[in-house]
Amino acid sequence: MRSRKPFLIFWPQYFDAKRSRGNGRRLPRKFALEKVNLEEIAKAAKNLGYNAEIERSYKYPKTWWEEPGRILIDTKGKKKNKVILEVAKEMRKL
Repeated sequence: MRSRKPFLIFWPQYFDAKRSRGNGRRLPRKFALEKVNLEEIAKAAKNLGYNAEIERSYKYPKTWWEEPGRILIDTKGKKKNKVILEVAKEMRKL
């Protein structure tokens, strides 16, 4: 198993406007998006200058029956909540 030391894990559920905070959404509803996929998140992160890797074989623990996948983003020492907000704003531009 490789180390994911500089990377933080981002799940598509963090950005999903249909979810409640208790079900995994990490953003205020006004910044959350209706349809989110792994490629959009990775593209937005790369546009912001972060390294992003998609891992399709993992499933979000709260909703293990849904479509799998997560993104590893090298946040370069920034806090996770700030990066989530930056990525969501960039996704809206795209």
